[in-house]
Amino acid sequence: MRIAVKLAFDERAALRLLNWLAQENAILLRAQPDLPLLYDSGVTYRRETDETWCDFLNMLAQGHEDCDGLASARAGELLARGSSALRPGDAGFQEAMMERAPSLPAEVLLTTRSRIEDPGLYHCIVRYRVGGTWFRDDPSARLGMNGGRIDPLVQQRWAARAGGGAWRTA
Repeated sequence: MRIAVKLAFDERAALRLLNWLAQENAILLRAQPDLPLLYDSGVTYRRETDETWCDFLNMLAQGHEDCDGLASARAGELLARGSSALRPGDAGFQEAMMERAPSLPAEVLLTTRSRIEDPGLYHCIVRYRVGGTWFRDDPSARLGMNGGRIDPLVQQRWAARAGGGAWRTA
């Protein structure tokens, strides 16, 4: 099913919608525990010409997303899977292994390179808390945004997976 929503851009409204999508992704991930984590899935960053926000299942099926979908997916998995969504090399991993929280507070944040009086270019990242410390993660940067470079830690996770390639829905 395809649903289109047209809005006059408002930063706060966009952020509320992206965090709603993160919550929906968390629901999907809790309901389907066999779904892979974002960094295990083979999904990569790809810039869109038209903004289309996908849930976790649609992102897996297409094999790519841009910053909004990747950040909503990552925030959703941190909400749904907590400490188990972090791996060695991820910020806060050591603390998370001691805490073993079933859910971590997580949200999508917007960053921008535009001036306040001339908004336009936004980028989505994730902020999450382990214990009393907040960490940031940039899934787009880790999945190929910067000239196609995939984070070496993500590459190791892909190599460790049997069969390789992107995960696809049936």
